[in-house]
Amino acid sequence: MGALACGLVALLLAGHGGKAMETTLQDDAVFLHRAPAQVRAAARQLAALGADRLRLTAGWGVIAPRPKSRQMPGGRFVASDPATYPKGAWTALDTAVDAARAANLKVELDVGFWAPRWAVRRPSPAGRHRWWPDPVLFGQFAHAVAQRYRGRVDMYVPWNEPNHIAFLAPQWTSDGHGGYRPESPHVYRAMYEAAYRQIKSVSRSNLVLLGNTSSEGSSVPGRGGVPPLQFLRALACVDDKLRPLRVPECRHFRPLKADGYAHHPYSRDTTPATPSTAPDDAPLADSDRLESLLQALALRGRISTDLAVYDTEFGYESRQDDPFNAPFDRAQQATYLSWASYIAWKDPHTRMFAQFLLDDIDPAQSGRTPGTPSFYRDWQSGLYDDAGNPKPAATAFKLPFWAELHGTAGGERAVLLWGQVRPGSGVQTVRVEQKTGPTWAPVQTWGPRCDSSDGAFYTDTTGTFERVVPAGTQPTDYRFAWRHSSGAWEHSEPIHVDPSLPDAPEPTEAPT
Repeated sequence: MGALACGLVALLLAGHGGKAMETTLQDDAVFLHRAPAQVRAAARQLAALGADRLRLTAGWGVIAPRPKSRQMPGGRFVASDPATYPKGAWTALDTAVDAARAANLKVELDVGFWAPRWAVRRPSPAGRHRWWPDPVLFGQFAHAVAQRYRGRVDMYVPWNEPNHIAFLAPQWTSDGHGGYRPESPHVYRAMYEAAYRQIKSVSRSNLVLLGNTSSEGSSVPGRGGVPPLQFLRALACVDDKLRPLRVPECRHFRPLKADGYAHHPYSRDTTPATPSTAPDDAPLADSDRLESLLQALALRGRISTDLAVYDTEFGYESRQDDPFNAPFDRAQQATYLSWASYIAWKDPHTRMFAQFLLDDIDPAQSGRTPGTPSFYRDWQSGLYDDAGNPKPAATAFKLPFWAELHGTAGGERAVLLWGQVRPGSGVQTVRVEQKTGPTWAPVQTWGPRCDSSDGAFYTDTTGTFERVVPAGTQPTDYRFAWRHSSGAWEHSEPIHVDPSLPDAPEPTEAPT
């Protein structure tokens, strides 16, 4: 490569190296509803894939006593004291937490959905009670959870997707002028603040994340869920111009306190890099919208500090496993998971990225007629199919790899290569390979200082690398290989680069 090419290398690799980003995975069907031996095996499997953390739901309506009763239990039951809950109430969660810790995984607990009947203003269908949960009672349950897992769990997220109609209601209320305004942010704010205080009262070192929002909402006020950015503005009691919101629920507003903002940046029907046309939605490609709003709210004193983003749920379903509802096949699922990991990693505000489901949920559990859309109503976004067989996504999770074409105004073109070895810790030995005909061979790559390697090279201390290769004129497949301590090489899923397609949007020119 010449001097101009080195300038392009410097531009492509500027400013990202050395970032540590946690990876979390959630699969309550596996970790909360299987036999203890299976849970322990799944935790070891997850650790071998390179996850840092296991996300679990501390289900209020599952753990609390008499969840179907209209009357709160009396007697010796104290909602804030875990020792007074029914015998066995904590067993499934205990098993999962202990299994994760034994596998050297950290744990994140979602404190929440759904509520017992005695803690809501009115019932919801199928016992999924979510209509205006009592914030004081919710805070007491959060205290019980934090007390139970003190010293074992360090991260808590009150509730799940409070801007989604399936998890919290009401989402909207009358604006007094024949229309609707968001109500769920105010319901959630009272719940969150109560939970935050109680969790911190157990240990100030507990991390408590705000939000846990869905990436999209309804475009029609009064229907469905509140779009996440509209939800966040109302949560901070400001209007769409960030002026104080003049509604009764904001009369006693205090700046929101949190250790981070949790979000679910799904883009289930589009690529990870596809922005939304809805201005208040926030899929992964529009993370800057969310981050800009969080920064603006911090500057205005509506949030106590500028919050980093924790993507606590994300995934793609695969069409072979859900022929009705999944637009992408297994290979695309793997590609998009790697691509999404790269997008999240290069975002300086993102501290965590996620995978939803270890195993696909068996469609037969739906109880619906086989071969119909409703038969596949549960999620098939797992790294493994419902029989436990690995999909390409399992490799993409363990060894995420992405390649994209970049060019300059002067016509210089190169392929940016990014990869990560998630298992283990510290510097890893890797190499990039290119497919020529039916065979794969190592390819010469250039690093951040325009240093080149014809074969193996080292990652940074987080197991991550960025390299550059010249762009050819023909479509090319790339992959990377990780060398185990035994000397054996393990390969990522391949990424296809077609020079006839447009370059990635940036950078647009290299420095001279």
